[in-house]
Amino acid sequence: MYLVKSAGSPIYRTLRTLTTSNLMSATIASAKGSLTGPRYEREPNVLRKKLASVVPGTVNLQVLGSGANGAPAAVYLFTDQARYLFNCGEGTQRLAHEHKTRLSRLEQIFLTQNTWAACGGLPGLTLTIQDAGVRDIGLHGPPHLGSMLQSMRRFVVLKNLQVRPNDCSEGACFEDSILKVDSLPLINSEDPTKSVINYICQLKPRAGALNLVKCVEQGVPPGPLLGQLKNGNDITLPDGKVVRSVDVTEASETALSFVFLDVPCENYLPALLTHGKRLKKLGEEKLTEVALVVHFTPYHISSRQEYKDFVVENFSPETQHIYLSSPLNQFSGYAAAHRIQHQLHQLAPQVFPLLCEQLSCQSQTLSINLKKTKLDESDSEDQANAKANEAEEQGVVAMTNFHLRPRKGLDRTLESKLTPEEYVKETHAVPGFLELLAKFKEEYSFPDNSADSYPKIIFLGTGSCIPNKTRNVSSILIRTAIDAYVLLDCGEGTYGQIVRLYGHEKGHLILRQLQTIYVSHLHADHHIGLIGLLQERRQLEPRADPLILLAPRQIEPWLEFYNRQIETVEDAYTLVGNGELLASPLSGEHVEPLGITSISTCLVRHCPNSFGISLTLAAKHNSEPIKITYSGDTMPCQDLIDLGRDSTVLIHEATMEDDLEKEARLKTHSTVSQAIQQGRNMNARHTILTHFSQRYAKCPRLPSDEDMQRVAIAFDNMEVTIEDLQHYHKLYPALFAMYAEYTEELEQRAVKRELKQERKRKLAET
Repeated sequence: MYLVKSAGSPIYRTLRTLTTSNLMSATIASAKGSLTGPRYEREPNVLRKKLASVVPGTVNLQVLGSGANGAPAAVYLFTDQARYLFNCGEGTQRLAHEHKTRLSRLEQIFLTQNTWAACGGLPGLTLTIQDAGVRDIGLHGPPHLGSMLQSMRRFVVLKNLQVRPNDCSEGACFEDSILKVDSLPLINSEDPTKSVINYICQLKPRAGALNLVKCVEQGVPPGPLLGQLKNGNDITLPDGKVVRSVDVTEASETALSFVFLDVPCENYLPALLTHGKRLKKLGEEKLTEVALVVHFTPYHISSRQEYKDFVVENFSPETQHIYLSSPLNQFSGYAAAHRIQHQLHQLAPQVFPLLCEQLSCQSQTLSINLKKTKLDESDSEDQANAKANEAEEQGVVAMTNFHLRPRKGLDRTLESKLTPEEYVKETHAVPGFLELLAKFKEEYSFPDNSADSYPKIIFLGTGSCIPNKTRNVSSILIRTAIDAYVLLDCGEGTYGQIVRLYGHEKGHLILRQLQTIYVSHLHADHHIGLIGLLQERRQLEPRADPLILLAPRQIEPWLEFYNRQIETVEDAYTLVGNGELLASPLSGEHVEPLGITSISTCLVRHCPNSFGISLTLAAKHNSEPIKITYSGDTMPCQDLIDLGRDSTVLIHEATMEDDLEKEARLKTHSTVSQAIQQGRNMNARHTILTHFSQRYAKCPRLPSDEDMQRVAIAFDNMEVTIEDLQHYHKLYPALFAMYAEYTEELEQRAVKRELKQERKRKLAET
C-alpha cells in the first residue's frame, strides 16, 4: 500500500484531483451527456438509451391515489431516469396533473387486475401521454389487456403510441437497468380462468464506492476509465494490464425489494398462502431486504385474520406496510376542487355547497403507524419494534412518499392537505372583492335548495377532453323527481365526483335512484366513467332493475367485450340506441317513474353518431312542464334548435372563446357566443354554458357585448334549480372580481394571439 508522505507527492496530487464531483462527472458524463431541454422530453427512447448503464441515485415510491372517496389506488415509482406506474384506476391522470407528476417520462405500467378498478384510467392516460410525446410503453398484467385496448379503438385512437401488452399470468419477469419485477400470479379458486397479478420488485443495487487509493495502486489514470470501474466494468490499461472492478471498489449495497399485494376477494386467498414460502425466503436472503409492502387488497380481505397472519409470518418486523383503499384513508387528494369550492361557496352556499369529503377529513385525524425511519427517530427502539409487528391497516393520503434511495423511508411532507382558511383568504386579498360580495349579499341571497327540491341540475364535470385540477370531464346529474335521477354523459371519474360531493351515504342513495344514463357520443371524455358507475351501482343493489342506457349503438361491441372477458355488466343496463329516438321519442311507462313525459334526440354536428337530447318533465303543482335540452358536443346546429324549441333550460357546450372560432370549427365545437346565440334562437329561458376547454380552469373569457342575464356559467359541483337560474347573473360582479387576475391573464393571452395573427397577415401581404 502506498503511503502519502506529503502534500506535494504525485500520489497526493492524483488523489486530490479525484474529488467526488470529478468522479461523478467521469462516471456519468459519457452515459448522460446533456439531458436537459425539450429534446429528451420528446424522445424518451433517446433518454433511456443514454442512461441505460447508470444506476439511479434517487428512487422514490409515491402514493398517487390512496383509494379514498372514489379516488384510484395508484402508486408511482420514479427514479432519475424512468417512471413506473402500478395500477391505473379512474382519475389517475387527474391526480397526476394536480400534483405535477410528469407522465411524459412514464415507461412501464403494471396492473394487478384487468378489472375497471385497476385499469379504468388507462384509456384517458394513454391518450394524454400520447399527446405528451410518449411513443412506446409497456403494459404488464393479467390476460386480455391487449384485447381490451383493441376493443376501445373506436374511442381510444392511438396513432403515435405503441402499447406493448405483456401477459403475466404465467409468472413473467420484467427487467431493466433499474429494477427487476417478478410476477406473482394468483388464480381464482372458483374460476381458474381468472387471475390477479402481484409483484415482487427488486432494485438493482448501487455498486460500492470507488477506492481511489486502490485505483492509483493499480495505475489507473484519471478519466473515463474510472467511470467504467465505478459502473462495475473491468478495464484494460494501455500497457495491457487488466484491472477488475471488484478489486478497486467497496462492497455493493444491499438490494432493496418491495412487494405489491392485491387479493380482491376470498377466492384468491388460497393462492396467496401458497406463495408464503417464496416471500419469506426473499426476506431472509442476505443479499436483499424487503423494505416495503404496498397493499392494494381491499379492507374486507386485509382485515381477515388469515391475511394478517400471512403478513406477519412472511415479512420481517423491519418491513413497512402501506395499505391503500383502507377506511382510514379519508382524503382523495383532489385539493384544487376543494379550493375553488370554498371560494365559490362565499358567493352562494346553496349553489356551491362544500364537498362532503371535507367533513370526513375533519372528523378523523389521519394516522400512520409505520415503523419509524430515519425521518422519524424520536420513538424508542421498543416502540418502533412494537409498531413494526403490527399488521393493521394505516391511513395514507395522496402524495405520501417512501424514499428507497437514499434510504430515508416514509416522508409525509408533501402530502395533499386541505387548508380552507387559506383558500378563502386568497380571495379576500383581491381588491374590491369583499365590497362587491357584501353588496350582492345585501341585495339578494339564493333561496335554500332543500333536499326535496327538484328538478335540480348538478354539474359533476364541466371540462373538455381531459380533466384538469378544477374541471373534470363531462357529466351532468339531473334530479327529475323526488326519488329519481338521470345522468347526461358519464366521463371518467363520475362516480368519484358524486361521492366526494355528497358523501358515501347520500352518494349511494343517488346511485340507487339513478335510473337512466345518457351518452351523447363515443368520445372517451363522455363515457369512460360508465363501467365504473355501473359496477358500483350493481354492488350496492345486486338485484336492482337494470337502468336505461341511452347511447349510440356503436358502444355495444365495447360493452359486450368487457362483459364477456372481464366482468359481468350486461345485467346492469338495458341499451336503447339514441338513433331509435329520432323518430320515436321515449315516453309512457318507460319514463314516467322518472317524472318525465318524453325523451327526444337529434343528430348534432360533431363526430359521427353524435346526439343532442331533450327531456320534458311532468308539470308540478299546476305549473308549466319543464323542458331541459342538452347539446352534447356540437358546432352550432339547426336540428338542436328545433329539438330544444322553447326550452326552459339549454345546457350547451362552450369549448372555445370567441376569437378561437376557427379552431372551434376545426374541432367541431362551439364558442361562447355561438352557444349563447343557440339559446336565443331556440327561445330558451335560460342557457347554461359548460364543456370549457381546459385552458379555462376557473372562468371562461366572456364576450363584453353579450347580455348575460339569462346565461349561467357551470362549475364542477354546482347545483341549481330553475329559481336559482333567474338570479344567477347577479353573481357575476363578485365572481369576476374574485378571479380578476385570472381573467386578466386570459385577456393578455388573447392580445398576444391577435398580435401573432397580425404579424402573419403582414407577412402574407409582403
